Amino acid sequence: MNEAQRYMFVSRLIEEQPDDADEHAVLRWIGRATAIAKEIDLASAAELAAISSFNHMAGTTTSVQKANAVLYRLLAQAEMAARMSDQGAFIAADSALDAMSAIGRVLVQATQRVRIVDPYLDSKALTDFAILANEGIEIELFTDEKSVKPTFEPALARFRQQYGSKRPAHARLAAPKSLHDRLIVVDEKTVYTVTQSLNALADRSPASIVRVDGESARLKIDAYDQFWASAKAV
Repeated sequence: MNEAQRYMFVSRLIEEQPDDADEHAVLRWIGRATAIAKEIDLASAAELAAISSFNHMAGTTTSVQKANAVLYRLLAQAEMAARMSDQGAFIAADSALDAMSAIGRVLVQATQRVRIVDPYLDSKALTDFAILANEGIEIELFTDEKSVKPTFEPALARFRQQYGSKRPAHARLAAPKSLHDRLIVVDEKTVYTVTQSLNALADRSPASIVRVDGESARLKIDAYDQFWASAKAV
């Protein structure tokens, strides 16, 4: 497991924390956390194993909280070891500014074009996120014709009116329920998955931005190129 994978797995664990009242779910979750911790820090793995044993014996209702304290420490260790271009980002709940910053760090990598794929785009895709890309970058917004929010098209019109060729914005609507990912594609070569839609990114629960590498990235780029070509322009 490399540094970027460690970061990704710990981020996902924090996102997927179970209800503390569900003892079996907690034990499974801490078991997964312990296995991943063994790849990063053996002392933390032992600490998680002890939390699991205590939960099983005493039925405590604080196991998730205790495990999270360990996981956030592991996340910091993994974050220090992984470069931003590899790791993506973890965004804590109720952190709107951190969400903007994390997306912005992805968008500014673009030198030519960035494509945002999200079935539930609304005005925030433009007012909060597209604006973070550098001037001159082609911005492609790809959403679902049925689930797109009513505020999206008016915001797109105003964005085009205000920025014109300085920030060229293109949008297309895919057939209903044909988009199954939330992605950011940078310069047609780098792909990031976003675990929540931009319209409510990290509002109520943690979210992650994770880089997709290797063949999976190429397959996603090719697939969404085909979807884009057949979609309806806005």
